[in-house]
Amino acid sequence: MQIFVTGSAKHSIAPDQITASVHFDVHADSYDDALKNGVQTVKDYFKFIEDNTDFKVEEFKTLAYSIHERFHTNHLSADELKNLDLKDLDPKSIDKKLNQRVSDGFFFQQFAYIEFDFNRERLAKLLVLTSKKEDAPHFDISFGLKDPKAYQRGLIGDAYRDAQRKAETLAAAADKHLRDCVRVDIDHVDNGGNHYYEGAIRSKMGASVEFDRGEVESEIQAIDDTFQPDPIEVSKSIDCVWETCD
Repeated sequence: MQIFVTGSAKHSIAPDQITASVHFDVHADSYDDALKNGVQTVKDYFKFIEDNTDFKVEEFKTLAYSIHERFHTNHLSADELKNLDLKDLDPKSIDKKLNQRVSDGFFFQQFAYIEFDFNRERLAKLLVLTSKKEDAPHFDISFGLKDPKAYQRGLIGDAYRDAQRKAETLAAAADKHLRDCVRVDIDHVDNGGNHYYEGAIRSKMGASVEFDRGEVESEIQAIDDTFQPDPIEVSKSIDCVWETCD
């Protein structure tokens, strides 16, 4: 007789990596201005961070980039409809007059991120200084594991022991003795997904980008003292086949 069982294991592990993502969104009336102003905004932010932290410009990696034009439709008011002469117009021309498509301008968007070892002080400094920058980008944070597979050996061992306990229980219920495990199928490591925290950081400061160093240090310390992410759950399942005897 053979017994088929699935063993599973789950570990909670403190995150060891931070991913900080920034999203720039710049509006302009023309494509050229959107491109020029958008690129300058990104360069200014990266340089500002490099000048005031130990992060380097080259550590930021671009994930996506686009420039596109947006439109909205203007619908005529009741008074405008009364004065509108639609005589001798074809349906397409009538629709064009009734629903006027108007450009909202061009929008530059760039998504970038930086990954670094878990360090609350560095994260706090990045958060606080970003909030001091004029036209600060949207800022998202995720916590994760650099190498979920590094925990595989311990997870497999626990999952195997879980499968063995289940097999022993089933064998005893059938009045059999458990012999050897003749087959093991192992799935990939599930890291449970990263934990995300996000929000739009927008500064109301002027273009000078001046800030009180003492105030910044105080804000950094407050974040460092209170910012504690949840542990990451990694799990593993294995399918086992056990032989039994009387």
